[in-house]
Amino acid sequence: MTRPLLDELDRRLIGALHLDPRATWDDIGGILAADASTLKRRYDRLYEARMIRVIGQADWGVHSTSMPVHVFLDISGETPLAVLHRLRDLPHLQLLAQISGDYPLYAVVHAPSEAATSQAIDRMFSVPGVRRVNALPALSTLRRGITWDPRFLTDAERDALLELVGSRPEGTATATAMPPAKPLSDAERAVVALLLQDGRASAASIARAVGMATSTAHRVVRRVLDEGWVKPRLEIVSEWLGFETPFMLRLRVAPGETPDVMRRIDQLPQTRLVAHVASDLSVLATGLVTDRSAVAHFVDHELAAIPGILGVGVGVMLAEPRRYWLDRDLTSGLGAFHAPALL
Repeated sequence: MTRPLLDELDRRLIGALHLDPRATWDDIGGILAADASTLKRRYDRLYEARMIRVIGQADWGVHSTSMPVHVFLDISGETPLAVLHRLRDLPHLQLLAQISGDYPLYAVVHAPSEAATSQAIDRMFSVPGVRRVNALPALSTLRRGITWDPRFLTDAERDALLELVGSRPEGTATATAMPPAKPLSDAERAVVALLLQDGRASAASIARAVGMATSTAHRVVRRVLDEGWVKPRLEIVSEWLGFETPFMLRLRVAPGETPDVMRRIDQLPQTRLVAHVASDLSVLATGLVTDRSAVAHFVDHELAAIPGILGVGVGVMLAEPRRYWLDRDLTSGLGAFHAPALL
């Protein structure tokens, strides 16, 4: 597949969709001073090139009663990429990556329950080439993947999009696996499942897909989004946009300083995820920047300014064939979406 060539309007459109993935073309056009039909054509072209896709980020409580587990795998007798390919068939894997450092492979397991988590990790030991598995259960997590911003917009355009959304991405809260206050109805479950696959799906298209009245679909979609059971999320092939270096930080933090350190890291624009993990280290964080020199700048300046950090381990993700349940390839673009099953 040919990598799409991008101009300034393409980048600004992607920047707008990062902030508000369900914004109408008219709304985005009004902010970017562009024709709505032109924006729609641009989006369709990038979507067909498998560069971008709007999916739904499920609230943890609708698909799991447990927290994620970050897993580092050592290998023997095989190449990292060969083992990584075998891991793709295991269940409940949200992320897969080849990384630098002592453990060449990294995965995130988010299963429906603690028992399913144990079984998923247990199966990793049986994968040929896996020598050792180091599982780090998340104790608390600040999710930023949905709010990472490539900063393609002017400040005025960004402020206008944020006003349209009605909230600021910096207001990320600690993610938990708390179920909804009451079980989802059949109609709500159907809408959640469809919005996971297409975060821009209209009430009319959902009504046709599930056989309900458009007015009912509109009401249910609004409820699902307002309750936060699904949050629309733009996924991209970040390397095609010039962000070629995902990185990972493993931090030792002074006792009692973890919440503040996590909050400070979470506010940095390069950050995608911050988690407090059960391990000899305190905090695991991932981020995305343009190149390795930007990682060095991040560590030596932004990270160095945060008090309470006692030690830093830095790794680079050398390959990331799955991120947030979505397969991706640097040649062919975005692939299959392995949306988690609803409880």
